[in-house]
Amino acid sequence: MKIPIDAPARLQAQDITSSYAVQAPAGSGKTELLSLRFLHLLAICEKPEEVLAITFTRKAANEMSNRILNTLDAAAKMQTKPNFGTKLEEERFSAAIKVLKKDTQLGWGLLKSPTRLRIQTIDSFCLYLASRLPILSGF
Repeated sequence: MKIPIDAPARLQAQDITSSYAVQAPAGSGKTELLSLRFLHLLAICEKPEEVLAITFTRKAANEMSNRILNTLDAAAKMQTKPNFGTKLEEERFSAAIKVLKKDTQLGWGLLKSPTRLRIQTIDSFCLYLASRLPILSGF
């Protein structure tokens, strides 16, 4: 298995005790990295709305949201732990299982209410903030 040259940075970005801005060219695995980080954060929060991912485009936000929901859905449907082709697949599955346990424990209903995932563009997040403070923002 080939180890990416930026493996240390990818590993660092998985540290959920700190915040990171991830910048890389198209096709480099940003969405996968951020989706996995998002799952790790969901596994430790009290409400899914506490976790926020901000992207530049709606396409990227939708792709990340779909990837996370598809991972959760696949993990929910698995009866037994499969043999994984990569360490990344195993880590993704493990994180999804933790999120599903938390989901059941706290009654989030993420698969039925996917809008609880806060994966937004910069513009939509700014609009959300401005609508929370209409007088101050002049909205």
